[in-house]
Amino acid sequence: MTQVDVSLTDYGLAAECLCFAYLIARFRTRTSSLPVVFIVFFFSIAIAAAAGGTVHGFFLDESSLGYRILWPFTLIVMGITALSGVHIGTALHFSRSTAVYINRIALAVFAIYLAIVLFIRTDFLIAILDYLPALVFVGGAFLLSHRRQKKPAFLIGFLGVCTMLFAAAAQQAKLGIDPRYFDHNALYHVLQAIALFMVFLAARETSKAGEFIN
Repeated sequence: MTQVDVSLTDYGLAAECLCFAYLIARFRTRTSSLPVVFIVFFFSIAIAAAAGGTVHGFFLDESSLGYRILWPFTLIVMGITALSGVHIGTALHFSRSTAVYINRIALAVFAIYLAIVLFIRTDFLIAILDYLPALVFVGGAFLLSHRRQKKPAFLIGFLGVCTMLFAAAAQQAKLGIDPRYFDHNALYHVLQAIALFMVFLAARETSKAGEFIN
């Protein structure tokens, strides 16, 4: 294994998000439907983290077959995460007709992102630029939910999204604890794990309360 710190934190993030997806699936009640978009959100992060961890651990050589397959796959799945984030925001605060319109725009953006990853460039910055608007959208949805219902879980979710944005900025600035034993990517994963736990608390509240409008 080449980048042990990055791979292990990636695998830890994958395990965490799989657990979150499973727990949300158990929150179905008779008064609310299963929030599939939250499951897709966490599950896609888990898949991307597992694939990314494998790349960092075993396929760092960009000429290797593993890298050429797994790295674009990782970025594509991150695009699905962004797409599901938009669906979360629209489900929280828009009517069905408006949500469908916004989601179609998000789908068109995803198609453009997919073309860029497959045919133009595959650096991590592209993925960050793709999911940044989605994160802001989800964060705003959580904040509006908190203002409307005064439930602490939604405020925690908003702070979790803010932490995710900070983590992305720190990763791009290459801020780490130690360049050899715990670099900027490993720190990014740890911050993401903390942030996603906060988002999970908001997701759990939403799932239990039947917060979806459409």
